[in-house]
Amino acid sequence: KNTLIARTLFLVALCTFFSLEGKAQTYRTAVGIRAGTELGLTVQQKSIGTSSIEAILTTNRYRWQAQGLFEYHRRVLGKRFNAYIGAGPHFGNEKGYGSYWGVTPIAGIEMTLFKLVISYDYKPSINLSGGSTYVFHDSGISVRMVLIKQKRKKPFKNFFERFKRDE
Repeated sequence: KNTLIARTLFLVALCTFFSLEGKAQTYRTAVGIRAGTELGLTVQQKSIGTSSIEAILTTNRYRWQAQGLFEYHRRVLGKRFNAYIGAGPHFGNEKGYGSYWGVTPIAGIEMTLFKLVISYDYKPSINLSGGSTYVFHDSGISVRMVLIKQKRKKPFKNFFERFKRDE
C-alpha cells in the first residue's frame, strides 16, 4: 500500500514537473568539478530547447566511471534556479571486478550565480553487466564555471520596427 502511494506521488510530481512553462538555463557551456560519493569532472553543454548533454568522469581508489547524460531542465524559482531529470549510459572499471557498463538516471537542482553553476543531484548507476553491485548510489554537488553564456533574446527587437516609416 505504501509503495502504491509513493509511486502515485512520484507520477504526480513528474507530471507537474513537465507541465511547468518557462525557459531554463542561462548558459550554453559550463565546466567544473563534482564532489560527493566520488570526485570527478563535469562538462555540460546546452543542446535543444531546455535540454543539455552532460559528461561526467568520476573516480576513487577502487574504480573509475564515465557517464554521458541527456538532461531535461525546467525553471523552478526564477530564471536562475532549475530542476532537471535525465538518463544516459555509463561504463567503468572496478578493482577486482573488471569493467562494467549500464544506465544512469539523474535528478537534481541547479542555481546559476554570476559565472558559476552550482548543482546537487542524485544519480544511481544501474549496472547491466559487471561490477561488484547491481546499483551504485551516487549523489554530489557540482560547481561549474560558465564558459559560454546563453544569448539573451530581446523581447521588443521587432516591436518598434513596425512603427518605422518607409523612406
